Amino acid sequence: MRVRARYLRVDRARQVAFARGDVVVTYQDLVLRAEEVTLHLEELELVASGNVVLEEAGQRVTASHLTYNLRTGFGSLDGAETRYRSPRLRDPVHLRARNLAGNLNQRVEARLCQVTTCDLDDPQAPYKLEADYSELIPQDKLVLRNASLYLFGRKVLTLPFFVVFLREPRQQRIVPVVGWNETEGWFVKTATTYFVDDHHYGFLYLDWMERIGTGGGVEHIWKYPGGEGDYFLYLLGNRPVLGHDYRVRLAHRHDFGGGLAAGLFFDLFRRDSPTSPQANVYATLDALYRDPQQGANLFLAYSASEAQLLYFDSLQARLGYDRQLDPTSRLRVDLPFTQSLGSTDARDLELVPRVDYTSFWPGGTLQATLEHRLDLDGEAYPFDQLYSLSRLPELTLTLLAQPLQLGITSQLTAGLGLFGERNVGLPTGELGDRWGVRADLQGSLSGAWLVAAQSSLDLRAVLRTSYYTTGQLRLITSSTLNFTHRWSPALQTRLGYTYYDRAGESPFLFDQDLTRLNNVQLATTYQSPSLTAELSLGYNFLASLPDTVTLRAQWLPSPGWTVDLAAGYDPNAGQLTSVEAQIRAVLSDQWEFLYRGFYSPTGGLVHDRVQLTYLQYCWAARLSYLASRQEVWLEAWLTALPQYPGAVGVGQTGVLFQQPFLPPSPVR
Repeated sequence: MRVRARYLRVDRARQVAFARGDVVVTYQDLVLRAEEVTLHLEELELVASGNVVLEEAGQRVTASHLTYNLRTGFGSLDGAETRYRSPRLRDPVHLRARNLAGNLNQRVEARLCQVTTCDLDDPQAPYKLEADYSELIPQDKLVLRNASLYLFGRKVLTLPFFVVFLREPRQQRIVPVVGWNETEGWFVKTATTYFVDDHHYGFLYLDWMERIGTGGGVEHIWKYPGGEGDYFLYLLGNRPVLGHDYRVRLAHRHDFGGGLAAGLFFDLFRRDSPTSPQANVYATLDALYRDPQQGANLFLAYSASEAQLLYFDSLQARLGYDRQLDPTSRLRVDLPFTQSLGSTDARDLELVPRVDYTSFWPGGTLQATLEHRLDLDGEAYPFDQLYSLSRLPELTLTLLAQPLQLGITSQLTAGLGLFGERNVGLPTGELGDRWGVRADLQGSLSGAWLVAAQSSLDLRAVLRTSYYTTGQLRLITSSTLNFTHRWSPALQTRLGYTYYDRAGESPFLFDQDLTRLNNVQLATTYQSPSLTAELSLGYNFLASLPDTVTLRAQWLPSPGWTVDLAAGYDPNAGQLTSVEAQIRAVLSDQWEFLYRGFYSPTGGLVHDRVQLTYLQYCWAARLSYLASRQEVWLEAWLTALPQYPGAVGVGQTGVLFQQPFLPPSPVR
């Protein structure tokens, strides 16, 4: 700890230090400035007054009086003011309080406070919240009790609770959402927050939909050290089906420590209706264990659906285990299991175990794979004649790349495996099994060379041969060759050739490769501080036709202006295939303009989007015309939370409203 001041006195008997005049106290990452400071050395507690400024962990707080414990980080400030910054918010939260107490990194309580992302010194601030009491949990949420909302200096309403979430993708609605759509007709949807404590809070929902009915529900969230979860309950009076819809959702995740964690999810939808009753259930269990040498994961998923005379359910399970056997080898076991009940009373039981073993050594790697489908129900379920692939086993040896002369690098890969395909089409026209051994050998050569001061060449060639005990032999060759020349610091040309072809066929479906390439491409790029452009063209030797000519460009005519252009020309048809353009202009500190349009021979010219945006210091508004949908939208949002805009539009169906974030609602 360091103390600097115009006057400093230490009472060693009482272990108290007194400092006055431009006092600066530095302790670890904390810096305190004040006119007067009294420091209790044994407790590491200080009392400061007069133009107090406290800086810690990137946050800055000012106050008239402060009591602070350097050991615990807990402090109490009178006449406090801060601009709290969160990675979730683009603008800082401006907070002013009569009293502020807590730890800036853990929890802060404020009494008689004002808060906004605008400027509290502006009496006509677009918005601010005043509260008798507030709690700030950094990187989590801000909770205000008995909170009043002010718009442009006028009080609009008072709420018992108001919560600003700094981490979750949701926010409390201040006013109901009113709108119209084809399914619900006119609707009014409300949501309010309740707050019990840091570990228990939630939302209450009440919705009215003209064509469906009235619904309401609750979403409760809980958090505690090691675990968190939520449940959602919703009831809807569904008039079109003469019944009710019920929705129950539960989710919980817990970390038991020692590398063990588990999660549970349950979702139930039920419709009681004399005309169309139905029920759907989905539940999962996910457990994970991991330590430095091994890891295991168990995932279970159950789903069931019932509607009148139809019923279906299924159970899926997957158990995975991997272990580092020693520094040079690793083992992984995967056991996926499925059980399903369809239109018959018999159940389909499937297990497809897979084992992978990998060994590493300085010269390369060896991988062995075993995989086989087990039809556990035998012939009891008649509709499971599904395609499956068995590897009993498959061995792959990959040697590390070796440098050769002239800057060329080579690499070899060899493979050997017994493969079986079940339920494949045979030459007789029936379904059956196909088994065979495949032996592979693949070699590759690659290199890059500087052929001149401004020219370079790179090459990659691959040759793969496969022999099958069914009698087939297949050869695959591929190569890429690129030549690049830089004409000047701003201008560059690249000429590339690509070839890929095969001779012979594979008897297996999983091993089919129908790719054929034989083309040349030429691209010229120009790049300067204000202009970037690329013109590319090519020729397809297989089709004996030229490829589409494309042009992409970005022009920066002046600061704040960007013009993007993309165009395609088909030389075979002798016409443009597409043209896209976008202009973005910053007209001033407050005004921005955007235009986006495109052209195609079939659709003609379409002015897709025209936008005009107005930016204030803490809020913004945008007027947009969407030509493809024939809609005009007016949006407004806080610049601190641009992901939560309010919007109203006019389109072909009348007035339009955007839906804010909502938890999944019942299927209607």
